[in-house]
Amino acid sequence: MPIILKNFEPFFSWLLQTSWQASILAALILVLQRLFRRFLPPAWSFGLWLILLVKLLLPVSPSSQLSLFNFVSIEKLILNDQRVAAEDSRQGIGMGISGLGDEKQSVSADSVASDQSATINLSLLLTATWLIVAFMLLGRTAYVNIGVLSHARKLRPLIDGEVLNLLENCKSELRVHVPVSVVVTEKVQSPALLGFIRPRLLLPERILQALTPAELRHVFLHELAHVKRLDIFCSWLVTFLQILHWFNPVLWFAFNRMRSDLEIACDSLALSTPRKNQRYDYGRTIIKVLELTTKISPLPGAAGILEDKDYMKRRISKIGDTRLVAKRWSPIGALLVAGLGMTALTNPVVSQHPEAILERMKIAYERQDVKALMAMYADDAVYQEIGPDGKPYSTLDRSAIENYYRFNLSQNPKFNYSEVVVKGDTLKFHGALRSGLFEVIGLYEVEGEGQFVFRGGLIATALWREMPNLKKRRMEIFNNFVDWLKTDKPQEYASMFSHDLFVMHRASGEKVNELFLEWVAAKINAKEERRMISMGDLPEVQQVRLQKDLVAICKEFRGPYADAPKYVTEMKNYCNEQKIAYRPQHVLGVYFDDPNQPNPETHRSIQGVVVDREVEMKPPYFVYKMKKGEAYLYTKVVGKPEEVIPAGYMALFNYMGVKKIKAGSTGGHQVVTMEDGKVVFEIYLKIDE
Repeated sequence: MPIILKNFEPFFSWLLQTSWQASILAALILVLQRLFRRFLPPAWSFGLWLILLVKLLLPVSPSSQLSLFNFVSIEKLILNDQRVAAEDSRQGIGMGISGLGDEKQSVSADSVASDQSATINLSLLLTATWLIVAFMLLGRTAYVNIGVLSHARKLRPLIDGEVLNLLENCKSELRVHVPVSVVVTEKVQSPALLGFIRPRLLLPERILQALTPAELRHVFLHELAHVKRLDIFCSWLVTFLQILHWFNPVLWFAFNRMRSDLEIACDSLALSTPRKNQRYDYGRTIIKVLELTTKISPLPGAAGILEDKDYMKRRISKIGDTRLVAKRWSPIGALLVAGLGMTALTNPVVSQHPEAILERMKIAYERQDVKALMAMYADDAVYQEIGPDGKPYSTLDRSAIENYYRFNLSQNPKFNYSEVVVKGDTLKFHGALRSGLFEVIGLYEVEGEGQFVFRGGLIATALWREMPNLKKRRMEIFNNFVDWLKTDKPQEYASMFSHDLFVMHRASGEKVNELFLEWVAAKINAKEERRMISMGDLPEVQQVRLQKDLVAICKEFRGPYADAPKYVTEMKNYCNEQKIAYRPQHVLGVYFDDPNQPNPETHRSIQGVVVDREVEMKPPYFVYKMKKGEAYLYTKVVGKPEEVIPAGYMALFNYMGVKKIKAGSTGGHQVVTMEDGKVVFEIYLKIDE
């Protein structure tokens, strides 16, 4: 069953995109009808809805600069150079708990694999729900129509000469040459036309007996107008599309309005016959049929003379309007139909800006869409991995790149990027594939520096340089985890792993997740690793939402974290030179590496001063913003950094474990202020909502 549902997922994705675009189009049609109501004949007013039907049926649409959806889009790419670099950056915590070897200390409560699994399950659930409801509606529609059609076929057509002569006269007036039979039945509540190959006009006995020949003529003219306009086919099409888009109330409203406009167009055509002074008599006939009908029950795929009572008042007023004439030509109607066709039946032009391509790559990666990923590469594209010495040690052609993506996508990773720099056709960025249990302690599947060289909007060359020692650090952690399993959990180890070559980040199953998180918790809380921090003395942790934006002017630094005061001084001097007002005792720092790692001159951090308002900045300076309304775990500690910050992070980690809260995937923030002459560290971990 899941395999069948997965096959429906691409269709369901197309359906969702088409549905929201059609909703925008339907709203636009209603606005145009309102604005041009005095100039649009009924047939042309209904003709605007045909654009909506075409939109819902088109499997693909050409791209155009004129497309309405260049300006209205659910998935707008908000690409703001420095803010994206700051807000989406690969943030670490740095000065957190030590004791996990050399690993980086960024924490997430659950593995990304479970997130991806939940997302996939939700997608399958939505697809299954759509299928079930759609098949139920389709089955009901088929059951009702087959029942009425089967009943009609069993009945003999009416042979009353007077009625048939009247029908033939009406056909001559409207120039209808299709044979139409009349069937008297109580299966329908009001006159209705059934079938578009050999149409049958179904008439209830009580209405046939109650109407005068003049009134019956009006009924025939209306139903024959449906035949002439091929409305039965249109009605079936609308019914089918309504079943497909059962979840969209905007389209249900649009389809009801479309049916109302269809009836008004038929009234217009019926009143176009040469006879004079028939408008008010025609209107009285419609009202009389309505009075004779106890319940309006529209038959799916049929065309009648009555509709929803909510629309009847509008329709009667239209019949009384002397401007209701059937014009064959309307310049305004033609212009509106042509304009809607060019703007609504086309797709937006896909931006070829390097940053837009990078954002599409992120989306395709997380959707596991290999086809979309490879569409971004040129046929002769080359992917190179760069070694620590700056020289390439592997080169992949296009087919090998595709296999590379298929392998990586099987791990269900998330793709993050930051520090985007574009120069001509070259784009550079810092990237990380977040995948597997290692993310719990801040080690990513892949992390490093990437570069794309574009040619004609496609990637011609891709370069990747992984962060030094990432694999080594991951293996050290893995070895520590396995040693702990052998010592503390020998039975679990023996039952799960047949050899020591088990690759943890490719493992699956809740048991593996539980064991790894248990090891992390045991490692952090181990007495020898706590640096004399008592769990009873940990600071209080709260869940908070920012009441206002916190904005800082920042710059990225590389060097020992002990030099942070020097970095802050540089930022203050810069703000003084630029005459930017800032809070003297209010600074912000984000740290990316464990301070215990070797080579402190390579340690990366963001340092800044807090300002009261956002200002325009130029590289290498940028605006960093913690946004109002964002949810964070928060704690406050006072004292020397080496004494209080580990306690702060331990409190946050412990709170996450107890409350089962997922946080920290976007890093930790340290806001430093002064309070009563003491240094105060406010530590925030963003909750992943």
